[in-house]
Amino acid sequence: PSEVWQQGGPIIEREFIDLEVWGADWRGKSETKICTGPTPLIAAMRCYVASKLGDDVEIPEELK
Repeated sequence: PSEVWQQGGPIIEREFIDLEVWGADWRGKSETKICTGPTPLIAAMRCYVASKLGDDVEIPEELK
């Protein structure tokens, strides 16, 4: 979803994530989180994950 608008776009709409340019980056804002990223989709998906799972997420070794 952080690279394909057809996947990330519906999440952005459903979760009401606002996007704006923030300096050299993008900023995604949800009801509870604000996250930045180099592209609008990355910023929005970081915001989505943080709002659902918290700021610290452990990734299993097999996914790294």
